[in-house]
Amino acid sequence: MKRIIFTSLILFLIQFGFAQDFEKFLSESATYGFRGSVLIASKGKVILDKGYGLADAEAGRAETTHTVFSVGSITKQFTAAGIMKLVEEKKLTVSDPLSKFFSTIPSDKKNITIHQLLTHSAGFSPTLGDDYDHIDANQFVILAFQSPLNFPPGSQYDYSNVGYSLLGIIIEKISGIGYEKFLYEKLFKPAGMMRTGYLIPGFSKEELAVGYRDNTRWGTAIDKPWLADGPGWHLRGNGGVLSTSGDMYKWYQALKNNTVLGHDLTSQLFTKHIAENPEGISYYGYGWVLQDFGGKKFIWHNGGNGVYNAYMAFSLEEDYCMVVSSNTSNIISDKIAMSLYGIYIGKQPNALPKGIQREEAAYRTNPVTNKIVQVITEQGGTHFTAHYNEILKQAEFDFENDMQLLGAGERLMENEKWNDAIQLFIVYTKLFPRIVVAWNKMGRSYLKLNNKEKAKECFKKSIAIRANDNPAVELLESLN
Repeated sequence: MKRIIFTSLILFLIQFGFAQDFEKFLSESATYGFRGSVLIASKGKVILDKGYGLADAEAGRAETTHTVFSVGSITKQFTAAGIMKLVEEKKLTVSDPLSKFFSTIPSDKKNITIHQLLTHSAGFSPTLGDDYDHIDANQFVILAFQSPLNFPPGSQYDYSNVGYSLLGIIIEKISGIGYEKFLYEKLFKPAGMMRTGYLIPGFSKEELAVGYRDNTRWGTAIDKPWLADGPGWHLRGNGGVLSTSGDMYKWYQALKNNTVLGHDLTSQLFTKHIAENPEGISYYGYGWVLQDFGGKKFIWHNGGNGVYNAYMAFSLEEDYCMVVSSNTSNIISDKIAMSLYGIYIGKQPNALPKGIQREEAAYRTNPVTNKIVQVITEQGGTHFTAHYNEILKQAEFDFENDMQLLGAGERLMENEKWNDAIQLFIVYTKLFPRIVVAWNKMGRSYLKLNNKEKAKECFKKSIAIRANDNPAVELLESLN
């Protein structure tokens, strides 16, 4: 009994210390403009659950633990869990081809499997339209099936919103009910998540965080044009579910405790099905990314549209969960989450978020960035591309943080070393395939060399990651 009490006391002190460090960092971040909510739980206890800044600046409404936000592409793992629920009910298998669900389908797509859709390896384009286009399920299927594949199904990984929208449509076809209703009945309700969904929770605008782009009011998700039963299918199934930090923590608990899916099927969500990059720094499961941070195994996903952003990560081994939302474009949830990781693993206990105040110059002038620029300047970009793994290790590059590569790329561009910058960004996008700014800067570098086709490829990749409020949209239109 004494050992149990002592162990519990030690655990409490550790958690209390983390909570103080987290709170200090987040309060300081709020003074620099962070707006959002954060929940952190460890060993079954919520050690921080709080809102920071304003959910609605004009109304003076504060962010709270109950503020509703868009989870963005974190929606994909709900879709993946819905598919696995149908597997559990023996209504489909992940090896089933699309021809099983659609009677009219082109020959190049009929053998695409559920597994390939779940792992972004089907070959579909990243995106086919704007999030808020009024496109129903039938129209979306026609558009998707008419679009050319980017590669033979199963041959590689390429993040695709299109694939997850098709999975959402398959859920409707097999279940016989709407996508949102299926998630509510099979996943959200059993997990106790009554504040998650599109329309079913009946959110009012006053409950939602208002999005701000460059301090200009963008509005809320429900201010935007939706169909009568929810978002159009460019968004539905792959993004846009609304929730709260508390509900997302309930979801973590439901997954951890196998409340909504049996152990074997839940494990399939967290299996390393396909590498996101050649080096295997991160892997995609079914709707989740699997990656090591500081020697700890984390499962995570992010999402956003350039205004709203959200980030969720957890470690089943550590029983640690983090949910971060943000509603302004200047300090997004990803940056906050990365700094929280640093505090948790002891790497940066006093850091401010990347990209604000004193950190802004550091990513361009730190010794690691200087070493990368020196190697490229002396030996050329192609040498860097051929030997980047060795070069980055010798420079003591942090493979969990992309900012030093961004700084090097920006410096090369400023010196008009376009070919060298392109080689740098080729490595950057291999290691960090979802960084919008990297794709955009590589595209701009190609434009400087008048290589419009390569520039288009880069901008399309960028738009797939974030379709709204992305300068790549205008750049791509100017090239068509």
